[in-house]
This record gives sequence, structure tokens and C-alpha cells, in this order.
Amino acid sequence: MKTSLVLINQHGLEKVPYLHYIYNAIIEAYAARGNTKVLSFADVSYQKIAAEGNSTALLVIEVPEGASIKKNLWEKINYPALVRQLAPENIFYLGEALPVLKETKGSVQWQFVWDLSSMILPDGAKEALIKKARKKTEKLLWSDKIVSYSNTAVDGLKSVLPLAAHEKLISWVPAPDKSLLNPALYTDELLETFKNQHTDGEAFFMLDARSAGEAEVIEYLKAFSHFKKWQRSSMRLGLLLSGAVAQDVDFQEKLDAYYYKKDVHVLTGLDKATLYGWLKSAYAVITPGLSDQGLDLQLATAGLGSLIVAPATPAAASLLPGAVFDLPAVDKTSLGQVLISCYKSEVLRSRHIRAGQEASENWQDARPVF
Repeated sequence: MKTSLVLINQHGLEKVPYLHYIYNAIIEAYAARGNTKVLSFADVSYQKIAAEGNSTALLVIEVPEGASIKKNLWEKINYPALVRQLAPENIFYLGEALPVLKETKGSVQWQFVWDLSSMILPDGAKEALIKKARKKTEKLLWSDKIVSYSNTAVDGLKSVLPLAAHEKLISWVPAPDKSLLNPALYTDELLETFKNQHTDGEAFFMLDARSAGEAEVIEYLKAFSHFKKWQRSSMRLGLLLSGAVAQDVDFQEKLDAYYYKKDVHVLTGLDKATLYGWLKSAYAVITPGLSDQGLDLQLATAGLGSLIVAPATPAAASLLPGAVFDLPAVDKTSLGQVLISCYKSEVLRSRHIRAGQEASENWQDARPVF
């Protein structure tokens, strides 16, 4: 059996929703081919991985955050030799600082670009940043396939990659699960039941903080406080967090002391059907990430007919023209004021929602062939 490899950093998957989306799609694509095994880095060895490769369609190797690539991946499992022996069909790298090889002798290496800001620098950027961007770009060129989240992002990569590399570029749009966009799943009665179960029947904003650290999440809570103080509304907040932040003791203590804690619903590890229920039921879905980290939720929200509040990004402009209620800044006052504005502007809200539904009719749910 021909095997394929996935190298992941679990923290990276939590921090970058686009990578998590890609990871799930790869697992799904290989499910029909045979066994998938996830190997904890603490337990792996060259011999064990090589043996598993004889009977496994997909091997997932978890690389810990901050691991030394040279020490851990070269000395512990001799990664280049492992690739030579296994001769995997595909190698997917989902995270930063993973050991893309210059030569694999037949294996197709896939890299995924979720943030162009570290490669496409403004005029006058410091020399240190320029060198870092150059190294990142050079490493991209070792791959056979370079994948990003929209045609706009691919065009951006073309501006920094040599012409010979352009044929490697692919866009993979994180299209929503169409089976969960069926209007029959979201009748008025079902939505009312959902809100009664989850928010005591109260309206709520949903805020995507999956890629945010504790300091950013606290700023978002301050923005919600700004809204509550000025609007004096019973509105609640569905706060979508990574498991790492949600389980952090320091964060839990701060949340317990938060004045509006009873109005905040911490959400983590939701299955897709429940997640879509929150998106559809929300008064607005806020995705404050500046690097399209929330693009998967934006597309699902548009397809479900809910309001998106987000910063203007090239991907949103390309895939969601006219659909996004603009979030010009994410400090507590700016974000809080935008929440007030979208709450007051029913006509504008309806216009954005309609534009999102129209845009969703044009998305191609095309995935690269592995």
C-alpha cells in the first residue's frame, strides 16, 4: 500500500483555522483508502514509522511546539532517510518550521500558506524582516504544490515567487459544508429552540477567537463591555476559543471576575453541526483576525444567511464582495463601536447578508487531487 505523510503541529492547527480545515479535509479524503494513524512524537521512532507505513494509507506525525527540527526530526527519526525508505505518495506540511526537503525522489510535497503578510512586505521594511521573508520564500520553492486560501492570495504569492514556480500554486477555498446549509435545518422553530437551549432565548454575537491569545481575548471582552454599557442590551456573546486558552487557569480566573460573565458562553471543540447552529442563530459573527484566519467561518456564515463583521482583507474582497460589515480596528473601543453600529443598522445588516448569500452561489467547492 502506498502511504502518505502529514506533519502537523497541534498548536498550529488550533491557532490557524485554515490549517485545521485542510487537516480535516485530508483525513476525510484518505478515509476511503485505508487506515489513518496519528503518531505522538513522544512515541515515534524510525523503525515504528517505517513499519506502520507498510499497512497505513495516511500517517500523521505530531511535532511538538518549539521542537528542534534538527535534533528531533533528524536525530530521533532520521526524517530524510525515513522519506527515502517509505517513498510516500504525498507529504503534507501543516505548520511552520517543518522539515520540507530539497529532494524527495518522487514524493509530492505540499505546503500551505495562510498568512501572506510575512512574505509580502511594505516598502521600507527592516532588513531582518526582509531576510526572514526571503528564507520563507526559498523554502516554499522546495515544494511541489503551494496552496493558499483564495485566488487573490495566489496572485499575491505570484508577486514574490519566480515565474517558474507559478505552476505550483493552487487555491483551496475553505468552502462550507453544503449538507449543513440546508434551510430545512434552520426553520424559525428550530432556531428558537436552539437559542432557548444555548442562550436562554437571548440574541447573541458570536466572536471567533480561535487563533487569539489570552491578551487578545481580554481585549475582545472589553469591547463587549463597551457595547453593553452603551447599548444596555440583553445581548450575549458566544466566544469561540482554542482549547489551550479555554483551559488556561489564568484565563479562567479572569473570566470569572468579568462583570458580564453571565452573558458570555465559552465555546470550544464544537462539532460542525453545532458550530453551524451557532453561526446561523447569531445576530452577527465577528471574525477579527487580520490575516483571514476566520475565512472558513466567514464563508459558512454567508452561506447560512448571517451577518459577517470582519476587517477588510483581499480574500474577503474576492470571495465575499459587499458581504462584510467592516471592522476597521480591533481595539476595545473600535470593536465595541462596530458592535453598536451593526446592532442599530437593520437595513445595512440585511444588505450585507443578501450580498453574502449571492456570493455563496459562486464558490467552487474544488479541492486539489492528491
